[in-house]
Amino acid sequence: MGNLLGAKNAKGAARAANVAAWLSMVLGAVVLAILMGTRNNFARIFNDDERVVKLTAKVLPFVALFQIADGLNGSCGGSLRGMGRQHIGAAVNIVSYYCGALPLGIWLAFHGWGLEGLWVGQCIALYLVGFLEWAIVAFSDWEYQVKKAFERMDSDERVETGAVPPE
Repeated sequence: MGNLLGAKNAKGAARAANVAAWLSMVLGAVVLAILMGTRNNFARIFNDDERVVKLTAKVLPFVALFQIADGLNGSCGGSLRGMGRQHIGAAVNIVSYYCGALPLGIWLAFHGWGLEGLWVGQCIALYLVGFLEWAIVAFSDWEYQVKKAFERMDSDERVETGAVPPE
């Protein structure tokens, strides 16, 4: 992302961000399918206790769903960092997790859902983060992002040469 913006290739940066988002979701769906296909035996890799195997099989659908949103969050968060807008990703993550996922997951866990409730809260937050970040990335003004990238580079250069004192 940073290289494309530095090359003044706004269309390429937009394309790269969207392709990364789509590919991360496709690969997340592949992992989801693998996890769902092995859910009744997955825990046996690590443990022979039938209670652990059954609990893992019960929770694994939520873990599997988590994969799609986790990939989307990673790719869109990376795009935001490449654009120099990591503060936006951080704000979306903080609000989604600490104001949404944790309270919801804890409430569900202690109101009849158990371990699945914790995972449901996390899944909801991660999908919210992923789609919010994707919307921010998808609707970005890429020409403006090229301009901002060069402003950041010019600012760094002025600080390095001593023309402007660091902030």
